[in-house]
Amino acid sequence: MRVYLVLVLCMCFCVLMLSAMVQPAGAGSPEKNVSGSLTVDGKNVAVLYAYVDETQPDEPIVVLSDKPLPADAIPFVPEKLVKEQKIHAIGFSISRQDKKLTNTYGMLKYPGNASGVGLGRVEEGRMTLAIKKLDGSMLEGKIATTKPVKLSYISYSFDLSFKVGLGKKK
Repeated sequence: MRVYLVLVLCMCFCVLMLSAMVQPAGAGSPEKNVSGSLTVDGKNVAVLYAYVDETQPDEPIVVLSDKPLPADAIPFVPEKLVKEQKIHAIGFSISRQDKKLTNTYGMLKYPGNASGVGLGRVEEGRMTLAIKKLDGSMLEGKIATTKPVKLSYISYSFDLSFKVGLGKKK
């Protein structure tokens, strides 16, 4: 009986160890695959994490942030989280078919204004997107402002390269 109990406990321990080692798949699985620069009101911010939400498979939403985000914060990073953790994040939607930015979603969140800034309509030409790879497993590209954006309450610019895995389930 003791041997059986020890075996069961060992199996449970192994299962727990394996599950702890495997990072859960989904929108909240951070990937440190971002490089480049983000400047908000003259302050440079290191953006490190890339996430993707594929709820709408034809228009995935990419979120790039300076800090790890929980799965439920993708793609709509809550204002409370931005304020409490002083998060900087950029989010945008891409047409899978055309490999271009869409007007469905575009935001910049930063601690000074947790409600964020709309990145503007694609037609305004504030941003460029170059997709290097977009298939069933990977999205790789570069997004940048065409020139620094100056609004009455904020100025920002970014030039970010990113790579994020696709095909993950929430």
